[in-house]
Amino acid sequence: MYFEDVRQWQGTAEALAKELKRQIEQLELSIEPPALRTVRSWRTKQLLSQPKGQEFGFRQVLEGLATALLLKKGWTLAAITQVLPSFSDDTLEMQILVEAQGQDPTWLPTITATALPLPTGHRPAMDLAEDAVVLLAQGIIRQYERVLPGKQIVRQEDSTLPPELYQAMCKLGRLYIEEGQCDRAACVHTVLNNARYPLGSDRWGLKIFSQSDFRFSNATIIDPDLRVPTSDCAEIANLSRGFGENNVIEHRLYTELCDATQRLGGRRQHKAYTALRELFGRYSLIGQRQLFDYLVDHDLTPLQGMIIEKFFDLVPDIWLIDNLAHRCADCGTLMRPHPNSKLFAQGRCPIRQCIGHESPKVYEKLDPNKDILWIAKPQILTYWTGPAIDELAIFDIARQNGLDAELYPESDLCDIGINGKVIGIDAKSYTSPVTLALRLNRSIGGLIYYRRRILAVNDRLIEDNPSYISTLKSTLDKKDDPASLVIMSVSSVIEFLKKMPYANQT
Repeated sequence: MYFEDVRQWQGTAEALAKELKRQIEQLELSIEPPALRTVRSWRTKQLLSQPKGQEFGFRQVLEGLATALLLKKGWTLAAITQVLPSFSDDTLEMQILVEAQGQDPTWLPTITATALPLPTGHRPAMDLAEDAVVLLAQGIIRQYERVLPGKQIVRQEDSTLPPELYQAMCKLGRLYIEEGQCDRAACVHTVLNNARYPLGSDRWGLKIFSQSDFRFSNATIIDPDLRVPTSDCAEIANLSRGFGENNVIEHRLYTELCDATQRLGGRRQHKAYTALRELFGRYSLIGQRQLFDYLVDHDLTPLQGMIIEKFFDLVPDIWLIDNLAHRCADCGTLMRPHPNSKLFAQGRCPIRQCIGHESPKVYEKLDPNKDILWIAKPQILTYWTGPAIDELAIFDIARQNGLDAELYPESDLCDIGINGKVIGIDAKSYTSPVTLALRLNRSIGGLIYYRRRILAVNDRLIEDNPSYISTLKSTLDKKDDPASLVIMSVSSVIEFLKKMPYANQT
């Protein structure tokens, strides 16, 4: 058995360094052996519980191995100092052997711990929490890109687990331990499931995430229904500047769409872009005959193969209800069967921004045997179909009121342009006002070309978070381009547009 030959071991700091090196090699642990200077530093910082005036013993061998393992997981020395005394020798030994077998122990203290205080403004802990969230967002995007082709699955022991995701789990685990909780971030599947809920929610259960000065409290990293990284996730992932924007999903989709429409030539390019974005917004669930008719009507038949391959999937049988596809009465997309069949007997709309997400109504039931049915891919539903609910509502009102309105002008300079370059409107539905502000502080995009620049915030977000707009304004830069934005709710923008024709006549 392991450790039998060292249970009675005793020695100096130099001997301990050599013994740790021997044990690491014997157990085949993937950690670097600590040098003599490191061992002495650990003793000074009380990581090694050497009784005064006595030599090191078996307990310190276990503590040294545990310290090296936890440091690799991203723990601070302070956190390790707090946790190690709570482990018995037997528990430490078991944890180390589990690591040696390539598994992932929880490093749960064997006694009930008192939560360590993390007061508001505690910057080291706050910095750790924010670093963990940035790494989590980056890791989730990388993991999503790996599983997207359908050839890989998420596996706890998989050596291809993105390093960002692994590092995020280590940091999250340390946050749990420092709050006196068990490590709830040891399982990648648990972490990914929790990412479908706001960081400040009870689902995560981290006090620091719900503190008033934690800026990502409202952020949701994975769409809860469509299971794809959210816009908040993309923005948070880019915060460190070490994560290439070309890896962000929305940017990649935009690039693919622009590359396709550019093949049609300069005059048709922008028109084709608008037609395709409008297709995804109005007809995310569409029969093949209607799809082909739409492509013909908008001169998009040269792109037919690419559009179907890149942006649509066949409606799978598992999403049918009584063998029929249920179309949402509010946004027109495919409603999905829901585990709560009593509350959502006819299915539920997966689009977070749609009224049908909470109060579903079926507009029609389509038979896939009468026509081939296509549904926009989950990433299209998340990044374009959902936001298009507000974008199309604003555009339709503008046109109904006789305004010169253009949808996605010049391949998406903004969402709606009014009277040429007089007014530009962008509709946003980020769950977190802070991540939206971070994006706008980096660039306000094509709105820069418009004289009046309006940002329209989803009404439901404001209902859920009445301080959304004030938080957004307080986080925006007070100078340069972000300071020029007029921030309003979508309903306020619509009322503003309704009054415009009359204002122009006076």
